[in-house]
Amino acid sequence: MSTVAAHPHSFPAEDWPFAEPENTLAYTTSRALVNGEPILLVSHDHEGDWQFLCGDVTDEEQGKIICLGCAYQRDNSVGALADLPSGWQARRESVDAAWERYPVEEDEDEG
Repeated sequence: MSTVAAHPHSFPAEDWPFAEPENTLAYTTSRALVNGEPILLVSHDHEGDWQFLCGDVTDEEQGKIICLGCAYQRDNSVGALADLPSGWQARRESVDAAWERYPVEEDEDEG
């Protein structure tokens, strides 16, 4: 499991829902991180990597590295997916919609 340098987050430590440490490396996009677009797709890849995406990114140049803690801080509703198994994704239509979980084939979990 890869990590980034430890740094503080604004949520209370006791609220942390994930089994992985807060500084676990995760992926997102510039659209979600910089432009503030909602996280509508979460992928917990077969290799154990987490991705927090807007839902329709295909341009690898938009990829950004963050930590799991920053993803949770940005949108703590992703904490409901802390138990998402490796090789699964969850998608929602909007920030007000429920997450729908589903397994993905090993070559499909690129996000």
